Amino acid sequence: MIASPNLASDLVANLDESILLPQLGCPAGEIGVAVGDMLERSNLAVIEASFALLDPHANERILEIGLGNGGHIASVLDQAAGLIFTGIDLSPTMIAEARRRNATFVRDGRVWLETADVMSVPFPAASFDKAITINSTYFWPDLTAGLQETRRVLRAGGVLVIAAITPEAANEMPFAKYGFTVHDAKMLELACIAAGFDQVGITRYVEPLLDPPQEFGPREFYLVRACAG
Repeated sequence: MIASPNLASDLVANLDESILLPQLGCPAGEIGVAVGDMLERSNLAVIEASFALLDPHANERILEIGLGNGGHIASVLDQAAGLIFTGIDLSPTMIAEARRRNATFVRDGRVWLETADVMSVPFPAASFDKAITINSTYFWPDLTAGLQETRRVLRAGGVLVIAAITPEAANEMPFAKYGFTVHDAKMLELACIAAGFDQVGITRYVEPLLDPPQEFGPREFYLVRACAG
């Protein structure tokens, strides 16, 4: 049984942060499904801004690392003809939800979804034209190593987009004690360069006010765009 958005919101709202926050990195079970729904809604603006920066073109092969429940995949596929979308996530719960929500695209071969870790992406070198990761680098055990693996599966000249909350915004939220590692702009830039990317550009993005408003107000993110050298 799939919870309605309102039921999912109520379930998440009533969770103690000691239960909720550890779920953000790898949602699991019934609570994980509700957390995935919450993340889909609360991150919609930054997801849209990130894919706008990625700028998908016709027939490109796109990899998303940490795609969550895949509620945004249909809108991504609408951005250009012939796109092939591949998503990986640590969470079997999220991959199951993404497959359910995108069953037609999976059946038609336009979408591939796998439970996998960024530290060992299960695809050959140069498999993708573009890659994107939104609010997932906090959970990577090694930022540079994860970016090196991402670079491996991108073709030369391919594009990577990273969206990650700024340290200033993260300081207002109870992240740190639950395994989040938040990187500043210089750390993101240096890790990209060390992993084999160049032309690294970083801009700041402030999400619009949500309705209803979030407890901590609008969040600020880095949007990183880098090219595979």
